[in-house]
Amino acid sequence: MKLSQGFNVKQNRVAVLFGGRSAEHEISIITALQAIQAMDLCHYQVTPVYLALNGKWYTGDRLLDKNFYRDLSQNLSQVQEVTLLPDPSLQGLIPISKKGTFSLNKLIPIDIYFLAFHGQYGEDGCIQGLLELADASYTGCGVMASAVAMDKYQCKLFLQAHGIPALPAIRVNRQEAIQDLAEVRSRIKKTPGLEQFPLFVKPCHLGSSIGIAVAEDDRTLNAALAKGFQYDEDLIIEPCVTQLLEINISVLDGETPIASVVETPISQGALTYEDKYLRESGKTGDKAKEGMASLTRVIDPQDLDPAIKQQVTDYALKAFSLLKCSGAGRFDFILDTATNTVYFNELNPIPGSLAFYLWEKSTSSLLYTEVIDRMLQRAQQRKAQQLALQKNLGFKALFK
Repeated sequence: MKLSQGFNVKQNRVAVLFGGRSAEHEISIITALQAIQAMDLCHYQVTPVYLALNGKWYTGDRLLDKNFYRDLSQNLSQVQEVTLLPDPSLQGLIPISKKGTFSLNKLIPIDIYFLAFHGQYGEDGCIQGLLELADASYTGCGVMASAVAMDKYQCKLFLQAHGIPALPAIRVNRQEAIQDLAEVRSRIKKTPGLEQFPLFVKPCHLGSSIGIAVAEDDRTLNAALAKGFQYDEDLIIEPCVTQLLEINISVLDGETPIASVVETPISQGALTYEDKYLRESGKTGDKAKEGMASLTRVIDPQDLDPAIKQQVTDYALKAFSLLKCSGAGRFDFILDTATNTVYFNELNPIPGSLAFYLWEKSTSSLLYTEVIDRMLQRAQQRKAQQLALQKNLGFKALFK
């Protein structure tokens, strides 16, 4: 059955945008397909919109089938290419003909854009900027919050300045390393808090644990830098906490934002991409089928100190407010169990699987469908508030 058929009630037309030009492209597809399956089709008419790695946009019901993505070179010819123009009068997607011309008379009307991107050119403010120019309603963080959240270094500095503790860190650029690797290594080891190995190296603008590595000495630091620079122009280097417990929590937008229960992912050491997405599901044996939802974790761990849980909750709600976040963000913290100190690690403005699994066991228990519904409603409310602002002052100074 096509998602646009079979209902008589007034439906909001929702375009689910996913894919994009990011190393996290595949994970975005998983998140989008999960979200579409969970949407209330009595209230929403869903249009899947896939952004291919080559930058082109496509729509069509075939995008709903996971197997479609096995042979994109052949299958993309079977779906409709579309685009979004930064023209507020259009309020929809424009089909592109096989000859490459726009078909304005065949506009696909859209009321809300539901963003299911991960990583660069989707989660980092780029798509959000285009949607702002198009005067469109969209879920998740706005341009500023998205951009800051996706720059792990700047996000840490910002929250540290507002009283939320974070580990010491330095950012290094690929061009700097190419020009003088020895000087970069020296600068890293002179940074307060980074004088001793082991050190943790990760891309500054990516998630899903892509490109991460632990450096034990100069040789492995060189290898870690080389690995990270395959995926990002900038890397962030931090001390490697040897006795750590990862604690994650989601915050959901609303008139008053609310926090979920916390979770503690289970892994030997830092979670890798393989830990998160390629570990076989114990129930189905499928790999990556359930995205972040399939990761082994303890949700609302009973043996975790309630004071630590409350500290993580307070920090997450404060950070959500300071950054002016929207949607359903996931805040990741580190607990140094040797000192019982909590540190902010990073913010995922559009987390894998939208962190829906954290809400089912929360005090304010929410099903995935309810989380999505709340995100869509808030997107429309925020746009209505924006449209109420006075923007047209007329031409006064120009012709004075």
